[in-house]
Amino acid sequence: MGRSVRRLLLRGHRRCREGTRLLQGLRGPGVEPGRLQHQPVHHLQPVTVALSGVRCSYRLDRPVVTIDELELTAGPVGLVGVNGAGKTTLLRTLAGARTPQDGTVTVDGDDLYGPRRRRVVQTIGYMPQEIQFPGELTVTQVLGYLCWLRRVPSRTAKAQSAEAVEAVGLADRAHQQTRRLSGGMRRRLALAAALVNEPRVLLLDEPTTGLDPEQRAGVREIIANLDSRCLVLMSSHVMEDIASVTSSIVVLHEGVVRYHGATSSFVAAHGGPNRSAELAFLTTIADA
Repeated sequence: MGRSVRRLLLRGHRRCREGTRLLQGLRGPGVEPGRLQHQPVHHLQPVTVALSGVRCSYRLDRPVVTIDELELTAGPVGLVGVNGAGKTTLLRTLAGARTPQDGTVTVDGDDLYGPRRRRVVQTIGYMPQEIQFPGELTVTQVLGYLCWLRRVPSRTAKAQSAEAVEAVGLADRAHQQTRRLSGGMRRRLALAAALVNEPRVLLLDEPTTGLDPEQRAGVREIIANLDSRCLVLMSSHVMEDIASVTSSIVVLHEGVVRYHGATSSFVAAHGGPNRSAELAFLTTIADA
């Protein structure tokens, strides 16, 4: 990739806070491009993420997220909660983009905020809820630059970018500038950016926001078809999406985990005679 393209992307990200967060989520704080070797997910065992005594807050007297113990295993996991429940704070903490005040976060036993932080963060893909891309760059250029940041081998970077673009349904827009993409297309590009390095842990913050029903179904299909050894943690306000694609669910309310278990059991126990996922959620937070 040429230096002029890299300068454009860097300049665009400096203009946009969420763009910077994307790079932090994909690359990890303090990780130098070219420093680490890319690890293909197919060589790895099923991943486990564990949180213990985690507390995140913006004010010392008011924690946003407080989690005593939570273990997430490989597979699609739903993260649900009302606005302000702490979902985005939790996802950013798991992405390595926000250091908790207390507690530990581990990925297969490696402390996400410990001495191996750089290497652990390299195994994580993060799709923020809101993001902007530099309008001058094409879809392919954005993904190519992110491959360079993540030290994806040059011999596979082009193929992985193409696969990510194809997976999110943007193959016919690969050479189009991002400023010419619709809002839904930019959301799909953000998903491709989180997928391009074949992460072991994929964090998706409201991935179906702004998508039409057909596109939402496409995102659900992508998640369902991901390697079963990956952990996919997906937040959403659309309970239909959560119920249809996840094997387990975490209900976060006022920064505290109110339920963690199988999605099917959650709906059966709290969803009433019609087994409504939305009713199950509302019942759970009402009883909290």
